[in-house]
Amino acid sequence: MWFKQIKAVCLKEIKDAVRDKRAMKLAFLPPVYMVFFFAMGIGMAIHFQNTEERNIELSVAGNNQALTNWLRENSLDIKAAPDDAYGAVEQGELDYVLILEQVEADNPRAPRSATLVYNASNQNVHGPVGEIRRLLYQYNGMEAALNVMARGLSPKLINPLVIRDSNVASEQQMGGLILGGVPLLLLMCAMMGSMGFAADMTAGERERRSLEPLLINPVSSLVLIVGKWATAVLLTLAVVLLCLLLLFVALYFLPFNQMGLRVEVGPMAMAGIFVALIPVAFIAAALQLALGILSRSFKDAQTYMGFLILLPMVPFFIMITNPGLYQSWHLWVPMLGHQTVLKGLLLGEAAPLLAYPAFWLSAIPLTLLALWGAGRQLRRAKIVYG
Repeated sequence: MWFKQIKAVCLKEIKDAVRDKRAMKLAFLPPVYMVFFFAMGIGMAIHFQNTEERNIELSVAGNNQALTNWLRENSLDIKAAPDDAYGAVEQGELDYVLILEQVEADNPRAPRSATLVYNASNQNVHGPVGEIRRLLYQYNGMEAALNVMARGLSPKLINPLVIRDSNVASEQQMGGLILGGVPLLLLMCAMMGSMGFAADMTAGERERRSLEPLLINPVSSLVLIVGKWATAVLLTLAVVLLCLLLLFVALYFLPFNQMGLRVEVGPMAMAGIFVALIPVAFIAAALQLALGILSRSFKDAQTYMGFLILLPMVPFFIMITNPGLYQSWHLWVPMLGHQTVLKGLLLGEAAPLLAYPAFWLSAIPLTLLALWGAGRQLRRAKIVYG
């Protein structure tokens, strides 16, 4: 009996939603925009990386012919620095200057200093300064080896510890540097998919005075809420499915191999992501309906529901600032566990064994609580008549 009533309410709300062309556009266009801008940003990054040529101009004050020749051999454009090198950098005339101590004529291999002057508040100098610093360290090591060899000793004496880097991350795992923000995009789609429809099914119907005839029917308020909730969930999942399909196409055609990365997200991974987002859609739809019933008008409902978009951002910034913070209990916290699991699925990793049960078991109580509260408020005269 309840199933037929819920089905009738759901079909009625779906028909109303489909007739509202403006609401349909507002629901299904944001995923298109999000994926488009994501793909455009990645494409521009790949283009700039392929077309950018290293052309570092370095102003040098002082006379050290051996060092300046070494820097020229490594594709640096050496120019003479002005007399007031510090002032030129402080005033923004130059981004960075290398000040070299004069070489002693009678002792050309005597220790001398090299000062790299730059303004760290200028974000554009960090890349070139890092490259210049690397070349200076490399030149310093070569000079030290020559000094030791001139004294008949082995250059290995100055490097008793040989340090090597060994990166065991695969190209697929390195793709996580690019895909770090994709879980947030997917969670935001799940949270905002049915926002306009939920506001229209609650505060909108009250403003149009169509909520009162609906409550006259011999149907419990909980059945009405569940029917509206089922409609919101179906619309949200449709939006999420569209977002996943567009993302799958974008990831397939973007040339990540030109950046030395490999991003392969197959249909099984996308299916796993979709299943992981279903509990999020349950929670989002229930919270949106509860806020819509408590709102005084349709605009108020949209305003209050807009704050729900902030929910996925909190765990996102937590995981970004603390990448090694993951604990198994995070799976039981909505949004927090999803960040790690979705990112792992995008990188070709398997989801933890308890991930999906934890997502569902943590989402069901929150969903039932929100629906119970919304159904209870629906029969109050103050809510119905405003």
